[in-house]
Amino acid sequence: MKKELIDIRMDDVLNLLRLNVVKRNGNELNLYCPKCDVHKMKGEGHLYINVHKNTFFCHRCGTGGNALQLYAWLNNMDTKEAYRELVQILTKGTNRTRKAVAEPTATYNVNANRTENLAPVEQRNKVYREFLKLLDIDKKHKEHLLERGLTEVFIKFKGYKSLNVKDERKRKEICGTLLEKGLTLEGVPGFFKHSNGEWDFVPYNGFCIPVIDLEGMIQGLQVRIVGDANNGKYRWFSSGNISTGTSAKNFVHVVGTFNEEKYKRVFVIEGALKADICSYLMDGELFIALPGVNSSHDEAVQIVKKLGLKNEVFIVFDNDIIEKKEVQKAYERLKRKFKNEGITATRLAFNLDYKGYDDYLIASKIRGECA
Repeated sequence: MKKELIDIRMDDVLNLLRLNVVKRNGNELNLYCPKCDVHKMKGEGHLYINVHKNTFFCHRCGTGGNALQLYAWLNNMDTKEAYRELVQILTKGTNRTRKAVAEPTATYNVNANRTENLAPVEQRNKVYREFLKLLDIDKKHKEHLLERGLTEVFIKFKGYKSLNVKDERKRKEICGTLLEKGLTLEGVPGFFKHSNGEWDFVPYNGFCIPVIDLEGMIQGLQVRIVGDANNGKYRWFSSGNISTGTSAKNFVHVVGTFNEEKYKRVFVIEGALKADICSYLMDGELFIALPGVNSSHDEAVQIVKKLGLKNEVFIVFDNDIIEKKEVQKAYERLKRKFKNEGITATRLAFNLDYKGYDDYLIASKIRGECA
């Protein structure tokens, strides 16, 4: 009789390997890779795992696959041997796991989520505004923003700052300055307390984008990773993986003007930075930015309801909506949510030669056309 195959899930493998999770964003985990991050103790790791999709990929090693392949790779065995060992462990409760290449420093917890202690937005706004004043922006990060069609004046005005503060003493000094100003860091994503009581914040190899609510307050900071194997990745400034830290939520970003009659419309787009760029290139028109095409639909709808709009709502997703069914489904789902609230939302199409609406607007500006 043929034996029944055992499904090897990512959470089973992670609990056995006991890898060091640096941070979590939904179902995606960032970890120190036991192969290439052996001596790394700070900053982001190169290993990314999606628990829901049952996949992993190390951006430095260039290795990826499913949960079984992850277990085999880190234990230096082939998948057949790894499968036999995992079946014995998972079905009989034996403990014959080999150590991964590097000794782990933290236990994986698939249910870890520390948003329950999130500070009020008024507190977060005060902390983040003072925090950004104490940071600088790296040359490479500024160059990236200039290449995206922004000016130095706009970059300074928006408060984009680099978060790659590798010196722990400097990070602690910055936190100390915030405390001296009478600010409370408890419950503010990105900050955490060491066992000796000193406050610190999580460094990232990228710059931050202040994510603003409808009242103009900074809810959180989104990080754009620039200049390494993680190029193109966005992360939240978050410390939820640390016991004394706090996770960020998927905040919705609002940028632009709604007061003048000529601007009495709104565009819904994916990504805070993209919204900033588009609003800037369109002379300050109003944009609502989703953290992802599938994220925070209800929040976006509620913002439009507060604005009192019944139409003139344009959903402007990237042109990969033409080919990607998941983006098409996200668009239809968002459109239905608007319709359920009596709001008519339509898709704004643009030149298919450009991936994103920001790319199209930048090209239009260069050509001297009206967007």
